[in-house]
This record gives sequence, C-alpha cells and structure tokens, in this order.
Amino acid sequence: MSDTVLQVDTLCKSYGALQATRDVSLDVKAGEIHALIGPNGAGKTTLIRQIYGSEASDSGNISLCGVSMTGLRVPQRIKLGIGRSFQISNVLMGFSVLENAVIAEQARIGEAFRFFRPAFRDPKLIEGGMKMLSRVGMEQRADVLVADLAHGERRLLELALAMSSAPALLLLDEPMAGA
Repeated sequence: MSDTVLQVDTLCKSYGALQATRDVSLDVKAGEIHALIGPNGAGKTTLIRQIYGSEASDSGNISLCGVSMTGLRVPQRIKLGIGRSFQISNVLMGFSVLENAVIAEQARIGEAFRFFRPAFRDPKLIEGGMKMLSRVGMEQRADVLVADLAHGERRLLELALAMSSAPALLLLDEPMAGA
C-alpha cells in the first residue's frame, strides 16, 4: 500500500491566454508538509482550488489516497478526505467560538439542521465542538464572540474547523494572511 495521500499529474488551467497552472505534478505523502511559494498571480490559489475541486482543470489528474478525484465536485472530494481553509476568513462573526465549532461538528457527523432543538444546546455536539477547540488551544475562548477575537485567533478557529473532519489532506490557502 502506498503512503501517497495526494497525487497531482500534469494539471493545467488557463484563463484565455493566461496559463495559471501548466503541467503541475506533485506527490504528497502522509505526514509531509508542502508549501507553494511564489509572487501574487503565480497560480498558487488556482492550484489549491483545482485540488479542492472549486476550480475545474483544463487537463490533468488528481488522486487522493489512490482514488481519482478528477471531475468530482467539492462535496464528493470532502467525503474522500480533503479539507481546506481559505484566504478570506469564513467563520461566522456574529456567533461565539463554540457556536462555530458546534455547527462544524453538526456538519461533520452529518446531522441535519434542527428548528425546534438548537444544536447549541445538544451536549453531544457541544462536546465535539469543545474537542475541536482543544486541538488548537481555544477551549478557554469558547464563549467569546468571533467578532471580538484577534485576527490570529480567527485564523486558529478556521484551522480547527478545517481539521474537524480529520481530513487525509488539509489545504491551507495563505494561513498567515493579514497577520
């Protein structure tokens, strides 16, 4: 059995005459950390979007843990084990840190939204949310409104949410942006 988590083979994406990615190939093995480095407009975010599935590739193949993801949509890729954080903050500013984590936990276990019994009062979801926060050292900030967090704390919360599904591959797009 291979320990390759991600295999990208000759991935290409063009916007008219502009080639954002051209023949990108890479293998990521379990436990490895890779960084994409380059100037603005070099295609780093485009490549992340292609791997995640939010941007269709013109050609090439992508496999996660030996399963082809080429042509699959984002929800299918998430089910296969891919997670992502974004350049722009995607946390719910009007909710507490724990409420954000509880919503992520509710999605992680596949539980439907409930009108008559709020997820924020479900002990099982709260426990899962607190475990998520403890992985990044934010359990002491659980009751703080996200809007009142420092920028770095918001990014840490995003990391906790991205890791909530225990993905085989976690893509972080400019995790230090705005720091």
